[in-house]
Amino acid sequence: MLKKILLLLLIPILSSAQTIGFSKGDSVDIFLQSGETELINQLNKLLQETESQVFMVEFKKEFPESFEKEVRYKQLLMANVDDWEIGLYDERKKQLEFLKNYPAKDKLSADFQHLVENNIRWNYWHLLLAYSITRSNLDTKLTRVVSLPAVMVEALDPQNIQDESLLISESYRNFLPFFITYFNSQEQKFVKYSDQVKAISDKNNYALKYLKGKVLDYTVSKLLFDNCGRITSSAAKYWISQVSSDGYRKLLISHCQETLNRKEEVAKKKEEKTQSQKELLNTSDYPVLTDLNGKQFNFAKYKGKVIYVDFWASWCGPCRQEFPFSKKLHASLTDKQKKNIVFLYISIDEDPDSWKNAVERLQLDNGEHGYSEGGWASEVVRKYQINGIPRYMIIDKNGTIVQPDAVRPSHPTTLDILLKLIGVS
Repeated sequence: MLKKILLLLLIPILSSAQTIGFSKGDSVDIFLQSGETELINQLNKLLQETESQVFMVEFKKEFPESFEKEVRYKQLLMANVDDWEIGLYDERKKQLEFLKNYPAKDKLSADFQHLVENNIRWNYWHLLLAYSITRSNLDTKLTRVVSLPAVMVEALDPQNIQDESLLISESYRNFLPFFITYFNSQEQKFVKYSDQVKAISDKNNYALKYLKGKVLDYTVSKLLFDNCGRITSSAAKYWISQVSSDGYRKLLISHCQETLNRKEEVAKKKEEKTQSQKELLNTSDYPVLTDLNGKQFNFAKYKGKVIYVDFWASWCGPCRQEFPFSKKLHASLTDKQKKNIVFLYISIDEDPDSWKNAVERLQLDNGEHGYSEGGWASEVVRKYQINGIPRYMIIDKNGTIVQPDAVRPSHPTTLDILLKLIGVS
């Protein structure tokens, strides 16, 4: 029983194949699902050493959040770049000193110590590059990727990133897609992509220049795993075919097939839409949405009212952070104002059950709800060029989109904007 508890405590820092279940999204470590038996067995052997387990429990007590990605990505949004880098540097130094001065260090195998050192060192680079990419992706108003001061990344030589032995380090694996994304962006002068197919193609081609073998297979597979819903079926199939590992190819096909099939089905339905359906929906200019009862509608349903549209998904943390502000905005309206302003939440979840469960769990009872089938390939994403969420849009009483990329509910001007549109100053 003690061994089981210890293994569970190790998960956030060093993942074991036996303790990770297969599920959708970023929680999946595709390396542990890839069938890379030799490397995974090597990792498991190191993690199963009794002294290693005791060390990791002590390490986590000392540094409880250092390797928690969800926590760290939220933290970086609140920091300026200099403070963030200094904090990472100090953290790395303290962690290496913890290992160096660990009382029972002589009982730890040399291979395990090497693994811990790599996790510490590559976590620094992972979270430094994540500062740029995560902030850039979340701020849809930015037209350029947030670049880091050159002095911070000068030690990262793309020619020296390749090291197959490092794949057992979770921090190194976390680092690789950020490395490709950041340095490919640097080659593009940090201009954001509007075409996601080109973005994936350029990133994968950049990986081909500097990586090879199992490191290349992992990196390309990770980029595809996280983005297959954003690109065309043909592009996804092409890049899956370029992965040499059978294990990764099978994993990608299994993960992406549902998305690819849905994209093709959505495209087919769009082609087959009849004129009578268009008349039923009042106008073909608006995307088709589905309400919680399964009935189709579009923005025309609310003509004569101001619509504050919130594009979100159940897995989006920043989206959830804005919901209390939306509720506060809605609660501040008079009954008359509520009749003239609609808060419309549009989900781009891949799975409609995830959407419905999130609406209930988050108690989003201050507005209307719509589901746009197809996730990142859905009609609303394509039509309104949504590259990141949360994203907001304001439509006036005449059905005109007056702000395609509107301010967030937490912004102090949001309420005034809505009230002015219904004729209240």
